[in-house]
Amino acid sequence: MFLNRTRQITGLDIGSHAVKMIALRPAKGELPFELVHFGVADVPEDTIVDGAIADEEPVARTITELLDQHKVKSPLIAASVSGNAVIVRRVTLPRQDPDDLRAALPYEAEEHIPFDIDDVDLDFAILSEDDESGSMDVVLVAAKRERVDEHVAVIEAAKRTATIMDIDAFAVQNAFEFNYPERQFEDVAILNLGSSVINMAVLEGGNPSFWRDIAIGMQQYVVALQRQFMLDAFDAEEVLRRVSRNAAAQGGGAPDRSLAEWSDEGEEGADLQDAATDPRVLEVIGQVSDRIIGEISKTFDFYQAQAMREHFDAVFLAGGGAHITDLGNRLHDRMGWPVEIFDPLRRVKIPEGLFDPEYIRDSGPESTVAVGLALRGVTE
Repeated sequence: MFLNRTRQITGLDIGSHAVKMIALRPAKGELPFELVHFGVADVPEDTIVDGAIADEEPVARTITELLDQHKVKSPLIAASVSGNAVIVRRVTLPRQDPDDLRAALPYEAEEHIPFDIDDVDLDFAILSEDDESGSMDVVLVAAKRERVDEHVAVIEAAKRTATIMDIDAFAVQNAFEFNYPERQFEDVAILNLGSSVINMAVLEGGNPSFWRDIAIGMQQYVVALQRQFMLDAFDAEEVLRRVSRNAAAQGGGAPDRSLAEWSDEGEEGADLQDAATDPRVLEVIGQVSDRIIGEISKTFDFYQAQAMREHFDAVFLAGGGAHITDLGNRLHDRMGWPVEIFDPLRRVKIPEGLFDPEYIRDSGPESTVAVGLALRGVTE
């Protein structure tokens, strides 16, 4: 269920903040695929909470409008789940035929999955087999059936068919393996910085080895700005975007001016561009970044204790938080490893007559999961 490949499928990342949609098709020329559809639509507030779809109708309407707007004809959808409803474990089992393992999967999973087996959907993938020891490394995946059913139901309510259900961390890994073939033998971690969850995937010398969802996300920035400066959610998000845009325009440096009165009580129509150059705003963003990096660091510590590995060749930042000002630099300073921005459309042709290439590239990191899902539906 989680790992199959098929064709003519639209990748749909149903996030707590927005729905991202990608469709690809084989291309002629240097790049293997080209972009067919690309779209992003905000979901109404509080309709998806901690990965759970709390209100189906507005989410289904958002999906319907997004697909209709971009004239997506294929009914087939690849979607994914993440967060506390998903457990991934890499385990060593006695070597056996895949059909035998599937039959025994509920019994094998009970030892490793901290959910009631009757309440989850299970799947597996065999990573490697050792003839000498008669064992094999296997990835076990469990997702709470309730969460899977929510996503299937909302897709069906949008008059589409959920033909593949993946998990976010696998989709992120899939996007990396496709886009960076020359780096397949490096030790790499990919962090997909979502609104409420960070998906982490690790490859050791090209071999998938670790997946974890970290229960903290970029919404922390919005909440902190709202609380500190009495902003609504829309203005807080706009300030965050403008801060990151300013930093990128200045090569990552700090703003060169301060208008510290922009958020004074009683002032209406505060200039959000002034807010984006206020050192107090940068200080709040930096505090949140340090808190998020602290949680990321704990997960790396856990992984390193299991794998006895102290070095990464690179850490890639994907997702909507990849461009948060100074986050990559702070992560590099804390961990000591090279940090790069992930490009999930690196090997995808973007037809200029149909899309704005600059907009697509700027939005790229946010669409990482959707790209990984869309890749399930095409073959090179």
